[in-house]
Amino acid sequence: MPPLSAFQVAEANIRLLSGDDWAPWFVQQVDQALTSIHLSIYMISDHWRSPEVGKLNLVDSLVKAGLRGLTCRCIIDQPHNLNRRIPFNTKAARKLQAAGWKIRIMPTGKTLHEKILLLDKQLVVIGSHNISKASAISNFDTSLAVDSAALAERIYRQFWQRWRVAVPFVADVWLR
Repeated sequence: MPPLSAFQVAEANIRLLSGDDWAPWFVQQVDQALTSIHLSIYMISDHWRSPEVGKLNLVDSLVKAGLRGLTCRCIIDQPHNLNRRIPFNTKAARKLQAAGWKIRIMPTGKTLHEKILLLDKQLVVIGSHNISKASAISNFDTSLAVDSAALAERIYRQFWQRWRVAVPFVADVWLR
């Protein structure tokens, strides 16, 4: 089998996501997910609601998916304290965990900077969008949504490679 980085995807539907279309589309897709969500992301923030995008809260849609009983897993970068009392990623990860999500963090040494969403092992979203207010309203971010079982299978394997390296998220450790 060729390496993960070398393959062709035939018969894929591709959608370019940038500007104001990303956040509403994200919520719609998460709300329509039927079986699973796998998320590998640098930053996930829950402390905002944006009137610019219809008061959407992306973390709320992920929480609802966990509460619906979907298989939900998330890998995040190490929580960092960037002039904040609580390191970023911590509050959102706690909310997701409470909703049934399995959360892991990358150990120190390498930054997990990717932004990958895999829905129902079929739809892959790869790009520059974090789950944050800035990505929804003020950054110039671009992502591609690719509806392809072949690509999804490769991304799913990559996700599990990262999952094995990551360590379980323990909220109390990051709230000291």
